[in-house]
Amino acid sequence: MGGKVKSEIVSRAKNSKYYSIIADCTPDISHIEQLSLTIRFADLSDDNISIKEHFLEFILVQSSSGAGLTEVILTVLNKHGLELHNCRGQGYDNGANMKGKNIGVQKRILDLNPLAFFVPCGCHSYNLVLCDAAKSSVKSVTLFGVLQRLFALFSASVNRWKILTDHLGLYSLKKLSDTRWEAKINSVKAVRYQICDVHDALVTLANETEKSDVTISHEAITLAGQLKDFGFIVSLVVWYEILFQINVVSKSLQSKNIDLGKCTEILENCCNFLEEYRKTGFKKALLIASDLAKELQIEPVFKPMNRVQRIKRQAGEMATDEPIESSEKKFEIEFFNKLLDTSLMSMKERFKQLHDYSKTWSFLYNVKKIPERNELLKLCTDLQRKLTVGSDSDIDGHLLCDELISLKDFLPDNDDITPIYVLNFIKQRNIHELYPNIWIALRILVTIPVTVASGERSFSKLNPLTPESPKFSAYFRFS
Repeated sequence: MGGKVKSEIVSRAKNSKYYSIIADCTPDISHIEQLSLTIRFADLSDDNISIKEHFLEFILVQSSSGAGLTEVILTVLNKHGLELHNCRGQGYDNGANMKGKNIGVQKRILDLNPLAFFVPCGCHSYNLVLCDAAKSSVKSVTLFGVLQRLFALFSASVNRWKILTDHLGLYSLKKLSDTRWEAKINSVKAVRYQICDVHDALVTLANETEKSDVTISHEAITLAGQLKDFGFIVSLVVWYEILFQINVVSKSLQSKNIDLGKCTEILENCCNFLEEYRKTGFKKALLIASDLAKELQIEPVFKPMNRVQRIKRQAGEMATDEPIESSEKKFEIEFFNKLLDTSLMSMKERFKQLHDYSKTWSFLYNVKKIPERNELLKLCTDLQRKLTVGSDSDIDGHLLCDELISLKDFLPDNDDITPIYVLNFIKQRNIHELYPNIWIALRILVTIPVTVASGERSFSKLNPLTPESPKFSAYFRFS
């Protein structure tokens, strides 16, 4: 049964011709290194064309070096008769052995096939953006430190956890993770919307352990005091607003239907949100934090400054440094502005390669919005150069330009003219031979992966198993 399923997957991939590889390498619970290999392609076999990401197999890895992993991937592709010269994309995590520019897997594959475009995993890059932001200031580090201490305190015993759950409603504290930011979002949300309940749980715990365990009682009192710091409350509100938006983006990026165009649009929207929040978000956060402060029965004011500080000017500016005369302004500059500036800078740096690819392909995101002929011809010939190795090219740029101008008039006037829509439009009318260059270019476009989410999900099925498990060998027999 497993062999038939895999045979059908490979058959469909070959029928589509162009495919991409998605690989994720990680040790299992028994510390055995394994590679999950997934292929992505535009499935032409059904009535409606769709993007498919199919798990191919798990492979036990002897060497996790770039050379070793490349050899494993090539061996699997050869075994299934998937020709490397038809590969048009590579998707890996951001590990040096995978994405390394000199000896990583992506470079070694590119040396063999320059058209196997590599795009760093959007989800991993996004996670690194958040890591950069979380380290942008002492206040941010303090916030997540307090949340981790809260979880550690209550989760250390059944009795303490019951005290917490007796006070909380819908949301519970979560263990923070450096790689799973959704846990951070849930933990921030739990305290953001139940800060009074968490505070009361800490007071209850402090009272109940005052005589039996003074260390626990002291930690509970200390954390309760942290929650009643207005600066902490503001940082909690700000981080929740940012994480809420980022979680929406993160979920969208994990969809198998995401392509280069959608990914670019989502990231641009996120940058626009951060830029707008940078302008107006602090005042809004102060209003929300003030309401929470009143619920905690504290004054919505920042701790007084010990001394007047100055705002440093950039090199070349003539004016003297301006003094920071209020605690609120100091907090805005040192926490809020720094958090947003770090996030925006990190977004632009870490997604630069994706944006560079997007510039090459963006004119195909909506065929109804193609530019005038002269500009379109330049874009088409530029794309032809990108899809050329030696004297062979996937498309003819001049013919692609003519085809796009022709096809545009036949498409309906709406904003949902996606690459998949156009591919289905061509297939359903059986006009592949009239528009061969569009047919090829769009299939390559939707094939390029932007995340390795499918590869990571495949491990979720295998993680509970160990080599001693009866089901473990079944997985590899299936492979």
